[in-house]
Parts: sequence; C-alpha cells; structure tokens
Amino acid sequence: MDEQTLINERERLLSNVVDFFGLDSAVVGVFLGGSIPAGEADAYSDIDLRVVVIAEEHARFIESRLEMPKQWSNFLYNEWLEGTQHCVTHVKPFGKIDIFYLSLANYQPSPWYKLPTRVLYDPKGVIAEVVEKSRDLVFQITEEEVDRSLSKGLASAQEVYRRICRGELFFAQSLLDSIRQHMIQADDWINNRPPQAVTFSKLEKRASESIIQAFRQSYVGLDRRQIEKAFSELFRVYRQQIIELHNQFLLRRSLENDLYAVDLILKEGHEDA
Repeated sequence: MDEQTLINERERLLSNVVDFFGLDSAVVGVFLGGSIPAGEADAYSDIDLRVVVIAEEHARFIESRLEMPKQWSNFLYNEWLEGTQHCVTHVKPFGKIDIFYLSLANYQPSPWYKLPTRVLYDPKGVIAEVVEKSRDLVFQITEEEVDRSLSKGLASAQEVYRRICRGELFFAQSLLDSIRQHMIQADDWINNRPPQAVTFSKLEKRASESIIQAFRQSYVGLDRRQIEKAFSELFRVYRQQIIELHNQFLLRRSLENDLYAVDLILKEGHEDA
C-alpha cells in the first residue's frame, strides 16, 4: 500500500467526519487524542476521536453509533463491544477511526486530557476549558489497581503451570500473553509512565530493557520444554517487579505470600525440567 495515499485518505476521512458531527446541534465539541496530536503518527495510525454531546442526546449517539459511520464514504465494517460508548469503524483502503461518545454531564477535567490533544470543533470553548483545567492533574495509581493486577498476574502464572502439567500447550501458550500484560503494566507503574489505553501499544519504545529481553525470549514454538523455559524466564523478571511494586506502593497485601506463590511455581517448574 502506498503510505502517502493512506495518510491523504485518513485526513480526508477526518475532515468529513468532523463536518458530519458539526452539523448536529447536539454536538458540543470534537477533539483528537492518540498518536496524531502527539506527532507520533505514521501511515498506519488510526484516528482516535472524541465527540462530546449534550446529556439529553447522549443515548441517541450511543444507539446510532453503528449506523452513523455507514453514511461516510469508503465504509467497510464496524467493531464494538456491548455496553460501551464507542465504535471502531474500518474504511477503505486501510483506515480505522475509533470514536468515543462523551456526555457533557460527565465531561470533566482529567489527567487523560493533559496528554497531546487536537481540538477540531469547539464553538463554545468547552473542550479548551476542560483541557486547560487538566494541565496540572496527575495520574493516581491506587493500591487497589496494583493489588488487582498482582492477583491476576499470579493467577495467570498458576494457570499456565496447571495447563502445562495437563499437556494443554495451546492454552498454556495463549495464557503467556496475560502474564506479559501484567508485566507491562508493572513496568509502567515502576517507571512512573502515564497509562496506555492499549497495554502493548508502542512497547518497543517505552518498555525497560529487561522486559524487552524477557519478551523476546518468550515467544516460542508449541513445545512443552520451550514453553516451560519461556514461562520460567518471564516469571523470574515478574518476581523482581513484584518486590519493586511492594516497595514503591507500600501495599497491604503480603509480600511473603506473593513470593511464595512465585517461588513455588519456579521451583516446581525447575524440578519438572
């Protein structure tokens, strides 16, 4: 695919979509987040659009979020999750636009809005005001978030070991990504990076070298010994992360219990090998 063509088509789509929403009196503002306003976009970057609407009409936009994109040129298909307030639309030749519909009643200053933003439609200055009030806000990582991630990470590791022991190698290999996800999250927390909407996004540019190295060695074939070795290497790095998280966040959960859960699996895995 010609990259300049992709960029030109993305700009044309963005312009048409902004004009489309600007004609609706219920729309208060439209702005961009993600890689485009951050100056990090390439030809394959998608459009991360936010549409703010008056509270009384918010339900209408959510209900019609799958139908509206069909009115735009080059529409291919939508993807979505039930119960969410967004829709991802794919267009020809190879474009994607992710739109979140925000109710004005809930549109408040947030550290997310201090990240690079490009305001595209803001006739009453509502977006500009929220962005300005967000500049001094910081992301707060709660003990509950770390606690939940650690429990999920440890549970994923135990499940990998359980599936290896049963010979369920497809399942075991698929579960390695769950451990990787919690390792990435821990790496971001330990290094005070802003959270990512997509955990694996731009991992090569932001993750610590120890994480990159462990991940490189963990993508292996469907072989029990290889999966065991990859799992063991990942879990050794995760063990150190667990210690650092306990030190950094002064968690009330037991470090002794967490390390027991780790070391038991590492010991058993080593003996089985």
